[in-house]
Amino acid sequence: MANFCNSCATPLDPAAKFCGACGTVVETTPPSIAVQPPPRSQVFSHTQGRRYPALRIIAVILKVLAALTAIGGVLSGIAAGSIPTPGFGVPGGGAIALLVILGGLGYALFLWASAEMINVVLDIEENTRRAAG
Repeated sequence: MANFCNSCATPLDPAAKFCGACGTVVETTPPSIAVQPPPRSQVFSHTQGRRYPALRIIAVILKVLAALTAIGGVLSGIAAGSIPTPGFGVPGGGAIALLVILGGLGYALFLWASAEMINVVLDIEENTRRAAG
């Protein structure tokens, strides 16, 4: 209980609920006892990264496969570049090498984007839980 009004500094009766001079409500809970909620960043810190571990592992595997596919596509393209040109308007090693490299890099990009999409969905789920809680 306050001894003086917070608004006008008038002395208060110990059992008063309102200030007799200005009518302000007297604070009933001392500020030192008031319970403060934890900051929002700490509310979900214990669950971050622990939900849906299988999806997180699949995302990592897809990223590893994407890197291996990109490397394999480039190496296969280099190998395809050594094919001699047969003539008669048939594309030779250079065109085939370019197609193999672009195909490998395109598929690697698809795998990487799939892994990122899994991460986006997991982040949306986590942020939805944080906003609701």
